Amino acid sequence: MNIRRAGAGDVEAVMELIRRQTRRPNEQRAEHGAAQNGIDIGVARYFRENINSFLLAEQDGRLTGALAVFDQDSAWKDHAAACYLQHLVSDAEHPESKAALLHFAEKMASLRGCSLSRIVLPLKDHVRADLLESMGYRATGIFPLGRSWLVKREKDLRREAPPYDAGGFFDSEGLQDGEIRLVLEKTSPADPERGRVPAYHFAICGEGGERMGWCSLRIGHCEALYYAGHIGYGVDEPYRGRHLAVRACRLLFRLADKHGLGYVLITCDPDNPASRRTAELAGCEYLETAPLPEWHDLAKEGFREVCVYGKKL
Repeated sequence: MNIRRAGAGDVEAVMELIRRQTRRPNEQRAEHGAAQNGIDIGVARYFRENINSFLLAEQDGRLTGALAVFDQDSAWKDHAAACYLQHLVSDAEHPESKAALLHFAEKMASLRGCSLSRIVLPLKDHVRADLLESMGYRATGIFPLGRSWLVKREKDLRREAPPYDAGGFFDSEGLQDGEIRLVLEKTSPADPERGRVPAYHFAICGEGGERMGWCSLRIGHCEALYYAGHIGYGVDEPYRGRHLAVRACRLLFRLADKHGLGYVLITCDPDNPASRRTAELAGCEYLETAPLPEWHDLAKEGFREVCVYGKKL
C-alpha cells in the first residue's frame, strides 16, 4: 500500500470516497471537520482549499483511503501542539487503509516534534472507534455539536497506551461520601467474544454496614456498552427515595476517571422515570433514546430501546 500527499488533481476522487463513506449504513458520517468549518462536507471549495492537508492511501493505483491532518482544531480548547486528524475514511474493500494512514500521520507528527495525535468522531461511530481504541487513542471527553454528540480521542505518541485495566482493579476502599460507602463484592474479567469488558460489582452500604443496594462499573469502550452503559445500579425498596443511587454514581465517576475512561454512559428503560432521574441528578446529560440492535443482550431480554445519558469525566 502506498501513502502519499494529496494534490489539486485529487479533489474529486477524495470527495467521492467521502460520499461513499457517508452513504454506508454501518458507519457514521465524518461530520466534525465539515461542521467546524461551517460548511457541508460536499462543498468542493472546502476540499480545494484543504486538499494539501490530506494523506491518501492507494492500492494498485486505486484510491482506497484518505485522512486530513491539521495543525489545529477548534474542538480542543487547549490548542496544544498536536497532530489533529479529520475525515478518516476508506473504501469497503480496503478497511486496512485507515490504520495505514493513522500510522503514517503519527510518524509525520513525531518527526515534527508533536507528542500528541488527536481526533474527534461521532459518539456512535463504533467502527472507527474500535480501530482507534486498538491503536491507543483514548477518549478524553464528549461534547455536543448540533444534534450530534462527539468524542474527543487522544494518543500520546511517546508511549504505548495501556489497556484500561492495565493496573488490575484499583483499591476501592476510599469510595465513600459520609453517608454511603461502596463495598467491593466481586470483579469480572473481560470476555471479548461476548462484547464484555472488565467490571467492578459493589454493594451500596450505609456507614453502619447495612447493605442497601448494588452498583457496578464497566471499564472500557465498545459498541455493546453504548446500549448497556458503564454504570448499573439498584436500591433495595426500604432505602429508596434517599438518592442513594445518585451518590453511588458520583463515587463511581471517581473510579472511572482513575481508569482514564474520559466519559461514562448510563442507560435505562425509557419507562423507568426513577432511573432517568438518577442519571440526571448525578450530572449526566441526556443524549438520545436509542433503538436496541437485535444482537444486544438487552434486546434478547425483550427491551426495544434505551435512554442514553453521558458524562464527561
